Amino acid sequence: MVCRKIQLNLSIHDNMPRSDPATAVASAPTLSVGTAYARRLFEVLEHLGLPQAALIRHARVGPVDWNTAQERLPLAALVALFQSALALTGRRDLGLEFGRQARPDTFNVLGYALMTCRNIEEAIGLVPLYRRVVFDFGYSETRFAVQDGVAKLTWVVLPQATQDGLPYCDLLAESLIASWFGFGRWIAAADMPLREVRFFHAAPADVRPFESFFGCPVGFSAGENSILFAAELLAQPLAQADAALNLMMRDEARKKIDRMQGSDGVVDQVRQAMLPLMPKCEATLADVAAALHITPRTLQRRLAGANYSFQEVLEATRRELAQVYLRDRALSALDVALLLGYAEQSSFTRAFRNWFSSAPSVWRQGR
Repeated sequence: MVCRKIQLNLSIHDNMPRSDPATAVASAPTLSVGTAYARRLFEVLEHLGLPQAALIRHARVGPVDWNTAQERLPLAALVALFQSALALTGRRDLGLEFGRQARPDTFNVLGYALMTCRNIEEAIGLVPLYRRVVFDFGYSETRFAVQDGVAKLTWVVLPQATQDGLPYCDLLAESLIASWFGFGRWIAAADMPLREVRFFHAAPADVRPFESFFGCPVGFSAGENSILFAAELLAQPLAQADAALNLMMRDEARKKIDRMQGSDGVVDQVRQAMLPLMPKCEATLADVAAALHITPRTLQRRLAGANYSFQEVLEATRRELAQVYLRDRALSALDVALLLGYAEQSSFTRAFRNWFSSAPSVWRQGR
């Protein structure tokens, strides 16, 4: 794999506000999270002897149908649940327990899409495309970089989110980083040794449980929440890889995001309209709008309502199809470039390097 240097530009404020759970629920923006993530927290706490009802009552979270995978809850409510979990149990290792129990259903359909990827690198590449299944945009970002043979996966809480009233939550950060590690080992069915783990927030009184769980040095007050590991692990095959099921799960994730955003399927409609236009280099805003019998301005407005831009949909579609086409050995790199609507193979190669930190030929050799 060709490694490249990526500047992360982590501009998180040094003093992220913490707040009372009830205040967080009342004052924060209406960003949402899938209830599957909260249900995993309930299961962890039930195992520790804390009933779900007691946690919900303490966090003062409103009524939610916790038994349906389609339901969402305010992200501020999830933060309140984690804060209440700490207040009621005093357990600073709750995030680690969460990570030990992370399974595909923790992340809804995204978890099954990740599980059926070919390898760790492909799974990481799916996260930015479908993370809305779990977390809305606006609170955090997931960033990935490879430099000097070391891969780094980072979860960044956005400064604007904390300014708007959504507090930074130590336990939520720890649960997510721990679940990346725990779930990664589970889908790989292999040890995934880490080089280092870093947390943005201050260290707890006892860091030994963290060092034991991650099996590597763990730094706190490190300015970021990240895991670092040898880049060679990106090629680690996944135990339940299934190309057909993976494409099916991706499609389900796309549909779920469309429904969640109230887009009436506009993103999927745009993708379908793009497919026959790409090989003719006509996958433009004007041509796709014409294919859908609407004006370009109307199409832009509908995509904006789903929190997408036209370029984002085009980029995501090309990125997914590139992986599908390159697995077909009968297609040359030039064939793939033309199928995706690139006038020149060099343009496709540059785009592919940006997506996967690798040339198409190198990526194909590993498949």
